[in-house]
Amino acid sequence: MFKAVLVALALVGASAYTPSFGRSAVRMSADSSRREFAGKLAAGAAAMGAASAPANAAYAQGAKFSIFGLLGNGDSYSEGAAYGSDQGLPVYSAYSPFQPVNDGSLSKEKSAEYIKFQKGILAESEKRLKSNVIPKAISRKAWSEVTTELSRQLYSMRKAMNSVGGDAAAAKTFYQDIEALNLACLRKKQDVAQAAYEKSVADFDKFKSTI
Repeated sequence: MFKAVLVALALVGASAYTPSFGRSAVRMSADSSRREFAGKLAAGAAAMGAASAPANAAYAQGAKFSIFGLLGNGDSYSEGAAYGSDQGLPVYSAYSPFQPVNDGSLSKEKSAEYIKFQKGILAESEKRLKSNVIPKAISRKAWSEVTTELSRQLYSMRKAMNSVGGDAAAAKTFYQDIEALNLACLRKKQDVAQAAYEKSVADFDKFKSTI
């Protein structure tokens, strides 16, 4: 719309330099040009004002606000929350959209469904640990492949082992084996990496027997 106003100004300016015959004709042309310019300028300003108005604002309505949910619009989101007026359960505070901590809001880590899920993660991690991916990568000195494999599915192995139970000391020994394997790969020590990998597999079997 701003471009249209500029074009209108250019046309008006150009018309001012158009040759005309007679003093009265010049005066009438100037008056007409001024009226035309004023009309186009007003229309352009109105259109630009309408285009710049917020898309979600209704006509003739002011801003909605709430004072601690007591005055004004209680359902308006003020300061990041609606002061609990839009929640089905009591909230932690007037400024929080979350309810207080209770049994229903916490994860049941020891539930049968949760344990089953973590055992599935542990089984998949064991399969990847005992595959030929890591041994082959160590034999080829492809250190980044080993460290990448340790940070994939095996990254979730520790949480799964802590969740399913078993001997904590045996689990800690396995964790230390994996850390030693990762460090050997970073230092590019092939013999140390191979020994750490073999020890990690043996120590994982020991942990698994305690579940």
